[in-house]
Amino acid sequence: MIGTLRNWFKPKDALSQLRRRTWAARPVSVASATSSSPPRCTSSGCWRVTDGSTALPYPLLMAIQRGTMATHYRGIEKYKNPFDLALYTKLLGELRPRTVIEIGAHRGGSALWFADQLTTLGVNAHIHSLDVISVDGVNDPRITFHVGSALELGATFSDAMLAALPRPWLVIEDADHRCATTHAVMRFFDPWLETGDWMVVEDGILTAMRVADDYGGGPHAALTRFVGEQPDRYRIRRDYCDFYGHNVTWNVDGWIERL
Repeated sequence: MIGTLRNWFKPKDALSQLRRRTWAARPVSVASATSSSPPRCTSSGCWRVTDGSTALPYPLLMAIQRGTMATHYRGIEKYKNPFDLALYTKLLGELRPRTVIEIGAHRGGSALWFADQLTTLGVNAHIHSLDVISVDGVNDPRITFHVGSALELGATFSDAMLAALPRPWLVIEDADHRCATTHAVMRFFDPWLETGDWMVVEDGILTAMRVADDYGGGPHAALTRFVGEQPDRYRIRRDYCDFYGHNVTWNVDGWIERL
């Protein structure tokens, strides 16, 4: 939720007062859930990119978004929906990342949540969170907040700095949600990710919210392009994407593991 996304959501219908952000675009079909139990990741399914649809019906999706935009953690805006909070909890427990890099800090609530969850798990981790505007109100030795641009990450994350960060890594792309920005972030971290590291691309749900065109196609278009460029380096973890039903996550097709 980087910088300019302080004005991120102003849909043109009855939900137009849902805080800050700006979304609107073409309608997209919504798929129905195919199973009541979490699917298992198979050799073919792990790589499958969908059309960006979700099992959540549009009115329910937007109602959940209303609550998402009102969520706080320890008094700080966090903007995470219940599905992704549960999926991140699952991932943190399985991956146990020593380094979390978050592109899009907003007020710092999600960085603080990640730090607390990893401390609870007994993981000696550090969070690096970047935004174009400095974060005030969160001062925690487990977190370093950086001021910089998602399009110029090399100015913030030097080769020497990245080389020194302990593994495994969890990289979270949550910047301005424009296709070009998301793709640039993924390309920047690509040569640095090692086998077993993860990258999560947030808010591919823009497509199902019918607003991706306002963002040049949005995050889902970017990750589709990126995975297509790197077919042998990454797999989309459908066991995460579809854990609660077909793409019942705001990170649609966006739970990605480095092979």
